[in-house]
Amino acid sequence: MKKILLSTTMLALFAGAASAEVTLSGSGRFGLLFSDSAVSPVSKTRLHTRLRINVDAKFEADNGVTYGGRIRFQGVDGDAAAFSPAMLYVEASGVRIEVGNANTAFDSVALMYNPEIGFTESSAGDPQGSYYSFSSGAYNGAFDDDRTGIYAAYSINGFNVKASYVQPNQGSSAKAPGEADAETSIAVDYTTGQFTVAAAYAANGKGIEGNDLTFVGVAYKINDVANVGLNYNDNGGDWKTTTIYGNYTMNGITFGGYVTDSNFDGDDTAYGLGAAYDLGGATLAGAIHSDFAGDTWADLGVRMSF
Repeated sequence: MKKILLSTTMLALFAGAASAEVTLSGSGRFGLLFSDSAVSPVSKTRLHTRLRINVDAKFEADNGVTYGGRIRFQGVDGDAAAFSPAMLYVEASGVRIEVGNANTAFDSVALMYNPEIGFTESSAGDPQGSYYSFSSGAYNGAFDDDRTGIYAAYSINGFNVKASYVQPNQGSSAKAPGEADAETSIAVDYTTGQFTVAAAYAANGKGIEGNDLTFVGVAYKINDVANVGLNYNDNGGDWKTTTIYGNYTMNGITFGGYVTDSNFDGDDTAYGLGAAYDLGGATLAGAIHSDFAGDTWADLGVRMSF
């Protein structure tokens, strides 16, 4: 009888698991970083590595609603690898709701990171302010150890609208000086033909009271191998940047570049040029940048997705 019960139980478990899907995906990169900044590490040139593994699980209920979740395992350079807090979601008819270590509307808006180049995918044209995003590692800090977010997104016919709310520590009413109760952000983007427009706003970014950020971007796809765009970032406080960028692909090589004008420390300009070559599943990429302080930084290496 015990054997019959055990067999029946195992069959039931496997029958239930058959309708679920658990997948592994991720990315890796390794290469050299260089900086001539006076505040850079003692070694101006150093080896950089990062490995990221996503564990995704989901299933579709009989009514067509999809339920799922993600945790991420990541190791960077010599730091100990760690799992992220969990994100759970439900999705149906173009609507997606996430809870826990959720994405945020501000960080998920289209076009924001398009100026990035190099194997580390970096740019002085990225937002320079502080805001929450999906955490790739464990939370840290006395006021961030029980962070909980809610994210909602709706997509239809090229139109995407998103909103998020992140409570830095839902288990405590204590706050650090100047820390807000929560970050709230909204975002919208729309693609029609060759044009994409996007905008996002975050209030009390990263739980910092009064740290309000704004992003506006527009991009034009010239053809299948070329695109250009313009991004504006109000990074909170008085720091604002405007970035022009473009990419062009020829013979398997994608060339990219950007110029960023800023009111930081007067009237400064940063820029970067990069190239990426398709290795057939991996990418050899490199870039050189000049930042707002006039320092030079560069990278060269290989990145891959799996």
